[in-house]
Amino acid sequence: MRPLLVLSLALSISGCGARSAATTSTTPTPASPAATTSDTSDDSATSAQAPCTHWDPADDRTVAPADVAAPPASARDGGDGLRFCIVRRGTSTERPTRESHVRVHYTGWTTDGQMFDSSYARGEPARFGVTEVIRGWTDSLLHMSVGQVRRVWIPQELAYAGREGMPAGMLVFDIELVAIDR
Repeated sequence: MRPLLVLSLALSISGCGARSAATTSTTPTPASPAATTSDTSDDSATSAQAPCTHWDPADDRTVAPADVAAPPASARDGGDGLRFCIVRRGTSTERPTRESHVRVHYTGWTTDGQMFDSSYARGEPARFGVTEVIRGWTDSLLHMSVGQVRRVWIPQELAYAGREGMPAGMLVFDIELVAIDR
């Protein structure tokens, strides 16, 4: 069965909180650097700004983050109500284009913390065209570099727009851009 995200989307489409009190950190570690809140499209950072959050790939990626209910005030503005936080810098400068196909790991939650889809839970990244997903994803992916992890808060208008049978309201995703497959 294809992931809910890919199947349904192809038919139509800081102060970020840590995952638990035990993993809360505002200092990036060498294994999980975080970018700063001034950057809207890349991984550049200045040391005078606080990082978004600690992100540990060893954590259970299906557990809702502490800030799932709403974006923190320090989340960046992605336009049209989309908010995001870079929780891990990319490992490359390569970015997808609208024509690209990408491989991503992700988890999606409703703002009450209910997970509705996760490639992590399936154990393998999803693959799709950058424009074959909801607009909030397309807008995010176009500004991500390979290896980057973003937490995005996507308003309903940039997500499923109230489509029956789909998650409603603002949705929250942790998105890891694994690779760009041209």
